[in-house]
Amino acid sequence: MNCSSCGKTNSPGSKFCKHCGASLNQKFKTCNNGHNYDSSLSDCPYCPGSEVARELKTSTSNKKTVIDRQEKIITEPEIPSPQSNAKSPTTQPASSEKTVIENVAKKKKAVKDSSSLIKLVGWLVSYDIDPAGNDFKLYEGRTKIGRSNYCKIILNDSTISEEHALLFYKDKKFILQDELSANGTFVNGKRIEERALLKDGDEIKLGSVTFIIKII
Repeated sequence: MNCSSCGKTNSPGSKFCKHCGASLNQKFKTCNNGHNYDSSLSDCPYCPGSEVARELKTSTSNKKTVIDRQEKIITEPEIPSPQSNAKSPTTQPASSEKTVIENVAKKKKAVKDSSSLIKLVGWLVSYDIDPAGNDFKLYEGRTKIGRSNYCKIILNDSTISEEHALLFYKDKKFILQDELSANGTFVNGKRIEERALLKDGDEIKLGSVTFIIKII
């Protein structure tokens, strides 16, 4: 009986090879490189350069080529062409329309911001509220002065009425009007009955609080 591993002859009925110790009844062979393979094959399919390895590689390569062709036939028509998307007649108008809408929105916002600006035209300065001084900015239009939270300039002083006086700026002129206050409104020491035209540096007294007006 020949050993399937080393090929040497052994006595009939032997279970193991007396030369290499391999089992004489096993279905696998072991090559010189230590690979176990089917005993029905002529040589090891795992060793480079063997006949069986070349046959298996060729068979596998041919099958893979067939599979690649089938995948290409199935998937290639489903891939959209980049050039067809770039030249699509339906996408370009939508992009242009969006750009126009955004520009109009930005233009409207710019107009709104510019119209909402109010010009600074002067200050009221007082040293009665705080010895270090307080200044109140004056803008175009109406500026109401008093103790009420509805006034633009709020003075928490018991001699000041809820709505004590009104400053109005128009055509580069300041007009001061008393709002029927309890303690009166004075310009340069003189109580005004209704209105008075102010000039830069005038002294204004509301109740017991004195201001100097600075006009730009």
